[in-house]
Amino acid sequence: MRILSPNASEYSILLKDEHREIQKVAREFAENEIAPIADKIDKEDKIPSDIIKKIADLGFLGVPYPPELGGVGADYLSMAIVVEELARISCAVSVIPVAHTLAAMPIYVHGTEEQRKKYLIPLAKGEKVGAHAMTEPAAGSDVAGIKSTARKEGDKWVLNGTKVFCTNGDIAETFLIFARTSPPSKEKRQLGISAFIVERGTKGFTVGKPIGKTGIRGSKSVELLMEDTEIPQENLLGEEGKGFYVAMDCYDHGRIEVAAQGVGVGQAAIESAAKYTAQRIAFGQPLLEFQGPQFMLGEVSAEVNGARFLTYWAATLKDQGKDFSAAASMAKMFATEAGERAALVAIKLGGSAGVATEYPMERFLRDIQVTKIYEGTNDIQRLTLGRMIYKEAKSMLEES
Repeated sequence: MRILSPNASEYSILLKDEHREIQKVAREFAENEIAPIADKIDKEDKIPSDIIKKIADLGFLGVPYPPELGGVGADYLSMAIVVEELARISCAVSVIPVAHTLAAMPIYVHGTEEQRKKYLIPLAKGEKVGAHAMTEPAAGSDVAGIKSTARKEGDKWVLNGTKVFCTNGDIAETFLIFARTSPPSKEKRQLGISAFIVERGTKGFTVGKPIGKTGIRGSKSVELLMEDTEIPQENLLGEEGKGFYVAMDCYDHGRIEVAAQGVGVGQAAIESAAKYTAQRIAFGQPLLEFQGPQFMLGEVSAEVNGARFLTYWAATLKDQGKDFSAAASMAKMFATEAGERAALVAIKLGGSAGVATEYPMERFLRDIQVTKIYEGTNDIQRLTLGRMIYKEAKSMLEES
């Protein structure tokens, strides 16, 4: 897609019966199974294993993959809808399929036939959970700055290094790990990174303890240690030295799901604030009868609905086989910040109740923070979009 002088034909979203059906299934599951324990999940920092199993049994870990590879065979718009509905009740629970995608989707897109059969099928079926490991103690947004290494020894690779904030790492069986197979050059720092599939239990591969977080409590992020971890040559995903591009393609997909999380949390905040102010009496009448609260909720409602359209649009572009990277960046940036503003409004309208742990409003604000950080911080999205605009502007000038 073009950001400057876009084509009107790119702006279409078609919701089908199957989208409404999967939303119904996801919403009923979230409201009936997750809502009663959402507060407990946050307070105890633990998602029950039976909830994870039900997510797998419903096919939520395999939505966009074909049936012959263990998936549901639905589209990416369906995936976004599922994530939105889960995040509306518990952002922490929605993280499981989001982080799972970061391992499963690259194997689907870049994997060999054997890799798909061996690793993707159990991931898509939900028999195994996946996790993605790029971030290191000194490399976050600067992906090209990773220090973990992989050296070739005959028909195997030997990995060494440390990864941090590996989401799903506590429950994952299949990990997608990025390491340097050659030093970076000054001209193209992104080259020399390769992607590897590593199984839990591999000798020299240690899953560390969870890292405590302010939000999305229940979803665990762990440290990974690789000490002469040996994996076979066939576990190299994609081309040697081209892992950066595997990751960037993966993050484009993931940003659609993170945007859906922002929409879900924002929707939850609006609903919570509306219910509270409709029954809270102040100055002899419900708060929501006053114009001020109406203005505040009306504004964030417009923003969250705008974020939903952006998210569905990005997913639709992906499903149509069109360039969706810019749309995904826009959706991720706008939706997560719209969700944050909705959470802040909910807290403000709730007053003391807004910051009380007895009510969910403060949880919404804590949960939404990480969505602005992972899958590329929102400022990285602004930088990415700005560079795209500059590239298009230069092209337009050259053509004129």
